Amino acid sequence: MTLDERLQRAVDALGEKFNEKFRDELTRELQSLSEDLKAQAQPAPQPPPPPPDNSAIIRLADAVRALDAAPTLSDVLNTLATSAGNESPRAGVFVIRDNELRSVRLCEFPARYEDAPIALPLGEAGVLDEAIARRAVATSPTSPFDELPPDVIAIALPLVLAGASVGVLYVEGADLPTMEILARFASRALEALTAMKTARAIAEGV
Repeated sequence: MTLDERLQRAVDALGEKFNEKFRDELTRELQSLSEDLKAQAQPAPQPPPPPPDNSAIIRLADAVRALDAAPTLSDVLNTLATSAGNESPRAGVFVIRDNELRSVRLCEFPARYEDAPIALPLGEAGVLDEAIARRAVATSPTSPFDELPPDVIAIALPLVLAGASVGVLYVEGADLPTMEILARFASRALEALTAMKTARAIAEGV
C-alpha cells in the first residue's frame, strides 16, 4: 500500500468517526427539542379553584337561629336590626305606634338620629309607607332619611302579623333575598311569641 493510500484511509477513518459523533449529537439535540415542543404544546397545570365562599350563608343561618332563640318581642326586633346591619351599609327596624313609624334599632345611621328614636308620620315615610301598605317588599332610588350614594337602592320589607303590617325593616344596598328571609322569619318569630303570650294570659285568667 502506498503512502498516499494509507493517508487516504486514515482521513476516511477520521471522517467516519467525526460523522458518527456528529450524528449522535444531532440526534440528542433533536430529541431534546422534540420534548420541549411537546411540553409547550401541553396546557400548563391550573391551580385548583378556591373553595366557595359560604360566609354569607353561615351568617344567615346564625341570624335565623338567633331570631328563633329570641325570648321577647324586643329581642326579635333588635336581633333583626343587628343581623340586617351585618349585611347592609345601613339598616333599621321601625314599628307602627300612634299613626307613626318609630325606630326600634338603627345601624350605621347618621349621628343626628342617635339622641332620640326616629318618628315619621305614616304617609310621609316614602318607601317604608309603600311596604306597609302593600304588605310586600318595596324598593326606591330615594331614601326618606337622606340622599343615597349612587347606585344604592333603599329597600323596605314589612313585618306582618296575622295579615297586618306592624312594622318594617329598612336597609340600603343589601341582598334582597337575604333581607326577605330575615324579615319573614322575624315576622314568624313575632307571631309565635305573641301567640304564646296570649295563650299564657288566657291560661292565667282561667
